[in-house]
Amino acid sequence: MSRSHIALVGKIAAIACIIFIVFCICFYKTIRTGFIEAQFDRASMYMQGEGNPQDFKKAREYLEQSATAGSDNAQYMLGVMYEKGQGASQDFSKAMNFYKQAANKNHAKAQYALGSMYDHARGVPEDHTEAVRWYEKSANQNNPAAQYALGYAYYNGIGTSKNIDKGLQYLQKSAENGYVKALFYIGSLYFEGKNIPQDTKKAFSYFEKAAYKGNHDAQFYLGVMYENGNGVKLDYTKAIYWYEKSSKTHSSAAFNLAKMYKNGLGVEIDYNHAFELLKRAANGNNIQAQYYLANFYDKGDNVPQDSAKAAFWYDKAAKQGDSRSAYRLGEMYIDGRGVNENFDKAFQLFQQAAQDGNVQAQLKMATIYFKGMNTPIDHNKAIEWYQKAANQNNSEALLALGNIFDQGLNVPKDPAKAVGFYQKAAEGGNVEAQLKIASFYLAGTNLPKNPAKAIEWYQKAVDQGNIQAMLVLGQIYEQGIGTTEDYQKAFEIYSKGLSSHNADLQYAVGMLYAKGLGVSKDIEKARNFLKKAAQQGLVVAQREYAKLDLSNQVQDPNMQTVISYLQEAIKNGDAESMFILGNLYLNGNHVTKDTKLAKELFMQSCEKGFENACHILKTTY
Repeated sequence: MSRSHIALVGKIAAIACIIFIVFCICFYKTIRTGFIEAQFDRASMYMQGEGNPQDFKKAREYLEQSATAGSDNAQYMLGVMYEKGQGASQDFSKAMNFYKQAANKNHAKAQYALGSMYDHARGVPEDHTEAVRWYEKSANQNNPAAQYALGYAYYNGIGTSKNIDKGLQYLQKSAENGYVKALFYIGSLYFEGKNIPQDTKKAFSYFEKAAYKGNHDAQFYLGVMYENGNGVKLDYTKAIYWYEKSSKTHSSAAFNLAKMYKNGLGVEIDYNHAFELLKRAANGNNIQAQYYLANFYDKGDNVPQDSAKAAFWYDKAAKQGDSRSAYRLGEMYIDGRGVNENFDKAFQLFQQAAQDGNVQAQLKMATIYFKGMNTPIDHNKAIEWYQKAANQNNSEALLALGNIFDQGLNVPKDPAKAVGFYQKAAEGGNVEAQLKIASFYLAGTNLPKNPAKAIEWYQKAVDQGNIQAMLVLGQIYEQGIGTTEDYQKAFEIYSKGLSSHNADLQYAVGMLYAKGLGVSKDIEKARNFLKKAAQQGLVVAQREYAKLDLSNQVQDPNMQTVISYLQEAIKNGDAESMFILGNLYLNGNHVTKDTKLAKELFMQSCEKGFENACHILKTTY
């Protein structure tokens, strides 16, 4: 064989060796890849319970083999298992290690998971900037979860400079990829108008997409929007549909659904179902539901009254910061209803509610300090709490401060301050304050005399049905105090309050009928109103009824009633009634003549300053 042949054979052999080596390498890689995939597949079967009982421990073992061999999917899954404590004790450090291995191989899900660990300080110190870096790597691989997280970070300026437009772009990409959290979040942004113009129609569109994907928050918001006709046509039936969808896990949906069943909105009224829904919402830590459930038990509203259960639910809500519940529970501790009487506990609850801005609690704290209820009197603290309530335009607090400075109750009198507080309370509709301001203007005390202003304020109180205002304003028009006499106006004002059966108003109307002032004279109507007032013990009405019956205007007076009313009035010290009855005994009119008794009555009347009685004593005896 020639040298050239030998060289050729050598070259062929060398090439064959190289091909064999490459073949072996490829074969090894194929075998290795097959091994990695096989181990990962077996792990997946154990994780999902496919063909074998679910066994996270075995799944972890196979994943570790696959991960050691370099599988980024296995490394990622091991990170998930250690983060959640599946098949091994929860270990954030190990989770971080595996996530990093996979993330450095550009594994999108691992990059997102790693970002989330930095975002929420799991296994590492909180680092939003590092989180954003990993989110961005994952988002650029079109991972919708990372796109949402990155969009949220840019939109709110967390871990990066705030950039609304960029944030919306990533959020929109995530939503377009069907990521339900992004759909709901964008919907909430449009619903609330947070950093973007409010657009309830767009909000509805995003909520609807998220709701059909099973997002309970979105289902709840659809219920709210259909119930209120917000961004969509009002439809109670559809509201109920979406509330029902989310109510098993969404306590606010259960609460709203309970209200609809209680009020019969879109469904027949069903108190029992409403109550069960309310309990579901309360057990789901919905503060409103807890408060209302407590209130129902407290009042026995469509359920048996149960103070202990009321206190239980008030306590639940109060511990979550509900000031109404804290105040109500405080009242229960004061009264010992449903709980053992405990003033210290009540005080603590009142203070908690008051500090949270609850007006009723602030008034309670003011009263406690002002009156010294189980605590030393402290007028400065009382005024402080009244002032806090007054700052919320509470008319009761404004009135109280007005009284304090008007009367100088442990503070120097300050008419200007008093008027200022009364004025605010009156403008807020407080009747007592309106009466105060009106009386100041009428008498010219604390304010310049101004009958027209007085009439204006009395009228406001009259419009709210205040009897005292009706009496005073009626007298102003009847007597022409600071204005022209107007008997008809007086009659109209007095008549407004007759349904209250107030004796003074009955007397006033009766006298106008008797005199024919502002109304056609009608003796029978006069007698009727005077009698009603007299039966309530109004002395002046007893006397005037007797005088009317004894006049020649009544043909057949009821003398038994007349004598009875005169005697009642005399017992109450009415001098004119003594004189009238004395005259009857002196002349023997309708009674047996008795000059001695007549003289006694005249003397009593004269001693009380009734001049006619004094005159008859001089001329007759």
